Amino acid sequence: MNQTPPTREDFWIHRWTLALGRQPSKGIRHSIGHDCAVLSPFSSQLDLVLKTDAVVEGVHFSPSTPAPLAGRKALARALSDLAAAGATPRAALLTAGCPNARSAPRLREAYRGLARLAKRFNLPVVGGETVRTRQLLLSVSLLGTVPKNTSPNRSGAKPGHLLFVTGKLGGSWPRRHLTFHPRLAEGQWLVRNKFPSAMLDLSDGLGADLPRLARSSRIGFRIDPGQIPLSPRATPKLAFTRGEDYELLFSVPPPLTPALLRRWPFSTPLTIIGSCLPIRQGCHTGGLPLRGYDHLR
Repeated sequence: MNQTPPTREDFWIHRWTLALGRQPSKGIRHSIGHDCAVLSPFSSQLDLVLKTDAVVEGVHFSPSTPAPLAGRKALARALSDLAAAGATPRAALLTAGCPNARSAPRLREAYRGLARLAKRFNLPVVGGETVRTRQLLLSVSLLGTVPKNTSPNRSGAKPGHLLFVTGKLGGSWPRRHLTFHPRLAEGQWLVRNKFPSAMLDLSDGLGADLPRLARSSRIGFRIDPGQIPLSPRATPKLAFTRGEDYELLFSVPPPLTPALLRRWPFSTPLTIIGSCLPIRQGCHTGGLPLRGYDHLR
């Protein structure tokens, strides 16, 4: 009996997902090609970490951006949030949209870029969805795990705690926002060794993300602009407001700071940029504006 020919959508989904290659199978019962991905339960000693993120052509990357870099960025942004949770990525879902069949080859190249980064972290892409959109759209959902009751949030910073950042800030454009490396190993190490009292990733800029940590923790803060680690050609103002650095910002109790600095095992720079204050003492930035990227502005 002749097989029913696939729909055009099925044809392109097959072509696109070929770029994802052979997926790691441990713990995965059903993956791409089924209505739902089915995974075996993880250890009862682990908390589940969930994250979704999206990139849209014309907002997060330009029409001239190489498609593999757009795909890479879609996954890297979500992985950066898992880094701030100290989590290990376990599985990904990808929703992809493009205008029409003529743009399908570009979407396939975006899959290739995403797949290369997923392979680096041994991360299986287990399913997703395709839709017609006006611009290229990539939305990634991640499932991760972290040892039970260890993941920091934004609300644990206390007055007197010191504020740290990884890496250098202000150099995201024109290219690094497409090629940055999520600080997964650094975040996992920090959480495993119980250093951060609060932590988040710097996606919208220090001038926007630090106030979020402060509001959640109900603290003030004091930043020394001269201590902000700058990318080449960046100014303190640019480093504070531009965004898309995807570094880690976290607070540490002073008694833990000497051990953190002594034991830090990475080549990634680690810098103290200020300290947390009682909320009544306010927020002090040395004249830098408290703003960053705002999607709705």
